[in-house]
Amino acid sequence: MAARKLAVPADGFRHIAVIRLSSLGDVVLTLPVLHTLARAFPNARITYWTKEEYREVVAHDPTVHHVRALERDARRIEDLVSMSAELEETDLIVDLHGNARARILTLRQKVPVLRAPSYRWGRAALVHARWARPRVPPPALERYARALAPLGLVPAIAPRMSAGTAAEIWAADWLSDWGAGTPVVLLPGARHATKRWPEAHWVALVDGLQAAGRSLLLASLEREKRALPLLAERVEGDPRVRWVTEPLPRLAALLSRSAAAVACDSGLMHVAAARGIGVVALFGSTAPELGFAPAGEGHVVLCRHEPCQPCTLHGRPSCPKGHFRCMNELRPEPVAEAVAQVIKGARPAALMAG
Repeated sequence: MAARKLAVPADGFRHIAVIRLSSLGDVVLTLPVLHTLARAFPNARITYWTKEEYREVVAHDPTVHHVRALERDARRIEDLVSMSAELEETDLIVDLHGNARARILTLRQKVPVLRAPSYRWGRAALVHARWARPRVPPPALERYARALAPLGLVPAIAPRMSAGTAAEIWAADWLSDWGAGTPVVLLPGARHATKRWPEAHWVALVDGLQAAGRSLLLASLEREKRALPLLAERVEGDPRVRWVTEPLPRLAALLSRSAAAVACDSGLMHVAAARGIGVVALFGSTAPELGFAPAGEGHVVLCRHEPCQPCTLHGRPSCPKGHFRCMNELRPEPVAEAVAQVIKGARPAALMAG
């Protein structure tokens, strides 16, 4: 069904609010919507609403005039109702989240509210009713783009994330001081355990890539590094390997100066793609058909597509079957081969690791 067209004021929209409260990868994937709105309405002031822990994704974007960050202690219903008064200054709201918090914020607004379709039930069917062969819903990037259909706008196919001048200068100096050339970046972290590739596989990948002459950069949160003691011990003191736990803008700036990235299904996977490098993406309890493969061209997606995969929309604390075959059997050798393909530029859109 075609979207109902929305009348645009003669002088365009003047104050646009875009809402996506979480999480890291989702916020990254909304960037094409932001950039399309800015091109269509160059005189508009764009305010981005998100949780404070994700503000750095959009804080340095030249199209964003203000980030309205929701503090951790101000997300109760009464807080949201109070905050919603700020949206009365807008003349267009684009809700790319659609959850309860976003709907409370927009409930009483009299201006047009454009929402992205969630396809929540379709994605749930891919997890819980695969036997019915449900139709694969559109990826997240396309779902967000459909919010702009009433305006007749079509966003770009891939996000591009800005890191800010200070972070770019820092990254250039840091890599120059290291003097190890252009590294391959390994991103071993993920919020949920069943999205994480086994630590022993990461260690083996480090060995294999180093044998191929690659310098390596590992990037993660500090707590993720502490959770991988064997990997940390393997790279400690190795002059051709470094592990960084810098703030997001610095990590983003380092990523764009790298040859390729290897990542689990995580927010940093999307950051890497949005910084313009090829990503080798490893899928475990989730699967790319849920709509969160790295956006754009030049990536390799490795997913075994086990009969029990995907078993969740977002991740689990442990494998419900006990074997964790989706990740345990995704061996380091095909991952290293995929890295070589990405670096050479022979980058198929997706591969299945058998």
